Amino acid sequence: MLDKNKLIVFFVFFISFTFICEINSVFSSDKEILKFKDSIKLLKEKKFPEAISSLKTISDDNNLKAQHMLSQILYSGNITTQDFEKSYYWANIAKLGGYKKSEKIVELLNDLLDENQKITINKSIKTFLEKKAMEYNKLAIIQIAKWYLTLSEEIDYQNSYKWYNVAVAIGIKTAVNKRDEIINELSPEQIIDAQKSSGEIFEKLTKKGG
Repeated sequence: MLDKNKLIVFFVFFISFTFICEINSVFSSDKEILKFKDSIKLLKEKKFPEAISSLKTISDDNNLKAQHMLSQILYSGNITTQDFEKSYYWANIAKLGGYKKSEKIVELLNDLLDENQKITINKSIKTFLEKKAMEYNKLAIIQIAKWYLTLSEEIDYQNSYKWYNVAVAIGIKTAVNKRDEIINELSPEQIIDAQKSSGEIFEKLTKKGG
């Protein structure tokens, strides 16, 4: 059996290698790449609290890779204590952003957390994503639209349509089909209400100069 130190070295190497293999294809700016390189450097130097803090900062910027990596660390408990609630939180946000590798962690944690815990965490995810969406984070606008279909206690087509409608209005072409699909689930009254709300959000976003 591997001792604790060897297990930690293996874990750090695995995460670092996974990151390095994908770095050139998943980050939108040189600044993001530099931030991640700093995090990896801290991991390799075994400065684990600093590395985790760095990844948390990048995750708060709604970077899917950082969120997935942080959820892995919190799930494994090799370089910090296990925290299934926080792991579930970050893994679900990454999953909502389309990061498929996070699906496995979410599946594992679905059996380890009870329904009340998940409901509470999902509400926190909603708060995070709505805040980011109103900061004109385009990814968050799609994520919050998905949240209402997948993590809400009950499927909420009206609010999902609202956000997909905003997404299309700001130029996210991939949202068109989903917006048009969801509209079939709404009554005429719900459509009008959702469109009014969409317009109000869109106006606030455009005033911010997004």
